[in-house]
This record gives sequence, structure tokens and C-alpha cells, in this order.
Amino acid sequence: MKITLRLYATLNVYLPPESSNNETKLELPEAATVSEALGVLAVPMSLPHIIFVNGCHVLRPDLSTHQLQDGDILGVFPAIGGG
Repeated sequence: MKITLRLYATLNVYLPPESSNNETKLELPEAATVSEALGVLAVPMSLPHIIFVNGCHVLRPDLSTHQLQDGDILGVFPAIGGG
């Protein structure tokens, strides 16, 4: 299956060089999880803070069980400080 992975802010350093607009296409096995998708690009699991699949929030404990489907858009944000 194919998904679109969007990595924002400091996470975009994990995108392949040919990526554009903070996103890349990934080819994954059927029923791959969010964790498995992030593992393809070696994103450390301690860095993602806010995760969306098709605009719906995925809770952090569900990253290793939430299965992706063909055509999904996975968006990942790190913790962002400021103030």
C-alpha cells in the first residue's frame, strides 16, 4: 500500500532528500502501523508528539497498533516549545 507521510518542523530532517513540501510517499506492507511507517525513515519514537491520520488525531499509545490503509495521509509534529 502507499501512504503520504508529512513530517513537520524539526522532524523534516528525517525525510529523504528527494522529498518536497515536508512530505514523501511510502510503500508499506498491508496493515502497517504508524510506528512501522515512522521506522522506515528511522524517526526515533521519542520525537513524535502530535500524530494525525487523515486529519484525525492518533493517541501516542496507539502508534504501534493503529493500522494504516492505502492512500492515508500521516502527519507528524514534534513537541514545540515557545512562550
